Amino acid sequence: MTNSTCRVYNKKIMNALNRILIVKLSALGDIAQSTPILHALRRKFPDNYIAWAVEDRNSDILINNPLIDEVFVLPKLRLKNFREYFLIIKKIREKKFDIAIDLQELLKSALVTWLSGAKRRIAHAGTREFAHLFINEKLPIHDNFDPNKLLLERYLEPAAYMGAPIDEIKFSLPPIHFETKDYVDKLLENTDNSKENIIFSPATIWTSKHWSEEYWSELMDKLAPDYNIIFIGTDKDKQLIGRIVNTAKSDNYLSLAGKTNIIQLIEVVNRAKYFIAPDTGPAHIANATQVPSIIMLFGSTGVRRTPPYGEKHKALAADLPCQPCFERICPRKDNYMECMKKLTPKRVLDFIELS
Repeated sequence: MTNSTCRVYNKKIMNALNRILIVKLSALGDIAQSTPILHALRRKFPDNYIAWAVEDRNSDILINNPLIDEVFVLPKLRLKNFREYFLIIKKIREKKFDIAIDLQELLKSALVTWLSGAKRRIAHAGTREFAHLFINEKLPIHDNFDPNKLLLERYLEPAAYMGAPIDEIKFSLPPIHFETKDYVDKLLENTDNSKENIIFSPATIWTSKHWSEEYWSELMDKLAPDYNIIFIGTDKDKQLIGRIVNTAKSDNYLSLAGKTNIIQLIEVVNRAKYFIAPDTGPAHIANATQVPSIIMLFGSTGVRRTPPYGEKHKALAADLPCQPCFERICPRKDNYMECMKKLTPKRVLDFIELS
């Protein structure tokens, strides 16, 4: 792609109020990381109609977002919901989009991008699952898992290609209403108001991202005298949290596992000073609030690829030749999960004491 080509496309966009569709169906943390594209596009095209296509299980983080005109909520495509899926696609096509941006760059998102009917379909060349075959305007190819390439920057490249400024990174989340604040007030009513809150988010799907349960317990004992320890997670995470607190000596904690939806979780995060987690969706949602300092623990994934964005945050990783490996299960037999073993509670405590 030459500079002259970019200038021609930019001129075309600037002379019309194009309808823009963003396609990023999942996952929750990735969607949170990709929302700065909205701010960039709105700076360039404040009056354009901008919509987002997302899967139903991730839609709450986008619905009512003030920078989005409409959210198209799709079920995950299966035979049993085939008809429902294509009814939503029909509604998307009725909007007659001029431009569709595939931020996910997988087959499932490329299919939505193509079926949208948009004349201009933008994504990177050489994408996974041959998604680029559905695209007619291709950004320069580079490895999606490049450990030295900030994923947030990759998400902004389509906006830059369209002439939007990307020098100012701003996340965008739905507003918090009174009912949500009142609900969170009740969740936290038994915490010590004289102490600030620290959120522990220990659960992750990848085994290779897990921090030691003993480390969580040790960290809890060190911080509990001075902070309210608040665990977050889903119903599935209750057993993990139970093992952590049963190993700890302190009983100064509150578990909110299974008690919050996405919007309620955002409000819980808004009331915290620190948020400690591996590289997971809740950590990236917390980062999008830009309220607490995020301490993110990196095992198999790239510390320079998906760190929390902002100067007040900290990304911790072991200096090992095998880090990052991007494997879901640690492949090492000689020193299993060494990358996470080297991230001791002291490293987290040192940052908290310095900040």
